[in-house]
Amino acid sequence: MRNIDDIDAITRGLARVEPGQPGGRPSDAGARTLLASITAEEPGPSAARPRGRRLRRPVLALAGAGLLAAGIVVGPSLLRSGVSPSYAVTRDSDGVVYVRVRDFRDAAGLSKQLKELDVPAVVDHAPAGTWCREPRGTHVQDIPAGLYSVPESIPGEESARGWQMRIDTKLFKPGQTFVWTIGEKATSTILMSGPVAPCVLVPDESHEPKEYTSDYRLATTKGRSLSGFRVDEKTVGEVLPELRRRGLKVTYVVMAIPPGNPGGYGELRTQDTVGDDWIVWEAEELIRDPRRVRLLVTDRRYDSNPVYGGPRDSLIEE
Repeated sequence: MRNIDDIDAITRGLARVEPGQPGGRPSDAGARTLLASITAEEPGPSAARPRGRRLRRPVLALAGAGLLAAGIVVGPSLLRSGVSPSYAVTRDSDGVVYVRVRDFRDAAGLSKQLKELDVPAVVDHAPAGTWCREPRGTHVQDIPAGLYSVPESIPGEESARGWQMRIDTKLFKPGQTFVWTIGEKATSTILMSGPVAPCVLVPDESHEPKEYTSDYRLATTKGRSLSGFRVDEKTVGEVLPELRRRGLKVTYVVMAIPPGNPGGYGELRTQDTVGDDWIVWEAEELIRDPRRVRLLVTDRRYDSNPVYGGPRDSLIEE
């Protein structure tokens, strides 16, 4: 069985943005730089590599469905020497563009190639400690489904930090523009409508990755309040009898899952009750009072566990 400290190191990395915290509101800059960060940050030295197509385990998640209006974000820095080409953009006959990025330093070249393939995009580079002054334009609130895909690892380059994504140019409305701001440790892509102001660099540390510290820890590992009892992918009705038998006080965290369930989630709200048919994805105990447990739940079943970006066993071996 994996050491309990290793398991805690893994689960601490499965951070989420909470309502009321920076980035927890759809209009926040932090929220607008959230979606692709789900697949972006590297594990610590004790974290196991997830199986499957995801290179990195989820570290941030959506605080609400409204965040989708803001676009997508990749971090940490994707600059990497000795890998070429720095980017590649291709377009098929149906107007679908595929973007692969390995090195963000050539923002001008990437912008030029996107425009040549009829992708309405503006790409700017922001050196460390700076960002483009905002607002630069009007954010689109009704992004059509299928306009873009969540960034994912480039096949065959899982050990690198590059990513690829898909953009369907047919779904752009007149006057809309993807605005990429490329930083040293984070890059935001926001869909805007109408004129886009030029990038004016200003001092800004808000886009630096922030460490997330939780008051909770995994409850289902050895020595914890739910030791020996797995809750993941069961219904609330299946889980509650055991929690009551152990005398635990239960609350529920309602999760927000991004489109396509790429891994990662947001905390919409906390409730005292939910339906017995709701799905439990994990249980956490309050560190200062392990008898208080919260269940991470959704009102429907998904194809994989959003807490871990796949099966729990892909990260936690018991």
